[in-house]
Amino acid sequence: MPEPTARPLAGPITAVVVTYESAATLDRCLECLAAAAPRRGVQVVVADNASTDGSAAIAERRLGPGGVVRLARNGGFAAGVNAGFARASGDLVAVLNPDVEVPAGGLDALADVLERHPRAALAGPRTLGHDGVAERTVGPFPTAEREWAHSWLLDHAGWPGRFAPQPDSTARVDWVSGCGWLVRTDAVRAVGPLDEEYFMYFEDVDYCRRLHDGGWDVLHVPEVTWKHGLGKGSSGTGAQPADGGLAAVRYFRKHVPQLSEAQVRGMLVRGWWLRRLWRAARAALGHAPSAGVARRYAIAIEQVRGR
Repeated sequence: MPEPTARPLAGPITAVVVTYESAATLDRCLECLAAAAPRRGVQVVVADNASTDGSAAIAERRLGPGGVVRLARNGGFAAGVNAGFARASGDLVAVLNPDVEVPAGGLDALADVLERHPRAALAGPRTLGHDGVAERTVGPFPTAEREWAHSWLLDHAGWPGRFAPQPDSTARVDWVSGCGWLVRTDAVRAVGPLDEEYFMYFEDVDYCRRLHDGGWDVLHVPEVTWKHGLGKGSSGTGAQPADGGLAAVRYFRKHVPQLSEAQVRGMLVRGWWLRRLWRAARAALGHAPSAGVARRYAIAIEQVRGR
């Protein structure tokens, strides 16, 4: 990739909101987006994955029919993002979960960062959960070594595992969670659409990996803070697997070929079983368990062992 030069990024910013049974949070998300880019302007596109709770109708009341893409089936998060990407008209496209609240000027602030870093394809903010605590939305790419340590709980003893400390200032990172992105459309054209074989989870890690492979940088910008409803955007899909479940297998198949699929599945299942036991032991000692975590591990184990 040739060295890019800094240039102004023209608006409007296309903001893609992917919905599925998101009526409870969508109206607030769209209300906030109206003030998210006062300098560049924002064009909102809602890609609705065949919701049955009126999500698309809520979007149409705010945006008009032209602002909503009604997909015939729930093809997953990546499919919704790609449908929105096809509507992007300016130099920048944002991707948001429908339970995200962007502060006034929050898209302009990320766009300013991308203007100053011409090699950066994507920038993501710090996100606060519904409890006001910063979410873990940045991490290193999974590797055989990190997954091995994670599967034996060695990350709790200081070994490099799936996660790393969150930067406290703008920094290049491996991946940023897809709950909140701002991406150059030039990079989207160069790298292509998201991989729709990921129904939910790991499509964001995969896309950041492809951007890196294409010579682009990915930035985490903690100076810009958005609010995230901590899973309300996917509430209509029921309980979700821990750590991405079967999506993790696809990622390793694509990007970590030195591991066989049997090795990957074995490490994942071992890690989830050990984490279930570890959390049960902590609960027995009086530590309050996280609601639903045991069920999420069980779903992940069932997915990966059963297919």
